[in-house]
Amino acid sequence: MKKWLAVAIIMAALTGGMTTATAASPKDTGAAALLSLVMPGTGEWYNNNWQGSFPWGECIIGHICFCIQFSSAMDAANGNTDTAMRVDFWSAPIK
Repeated sequence: MKKWLAVAIIMAALTGGMTTATAASPKDTGAAALLSLVMPGTGEWYNNNWQGSFPWGECIIGHICFCIQFSSAMDAANGNTDTAMRVDFWSAPIK
């Protein structure tokens, strides 16, 4: 029992240290773009430090229409933090 308790305490300490280090690190635009390619809208949500609610609308519409998915990836790579859908994927994202 003491062995399991010691393992649990060590794992909690390691996990707590990792989350603090990743929260303080700067955002990676490549990771944000990849997130938006897999699930549209999550890249901007990632750039916004996971604040707000999950972008359900952009995620669902983005899987139906590739234009929304492409514009979401461009916005995330640009470092945007807004969660509004952008249909005009051919124009440059506004920062």
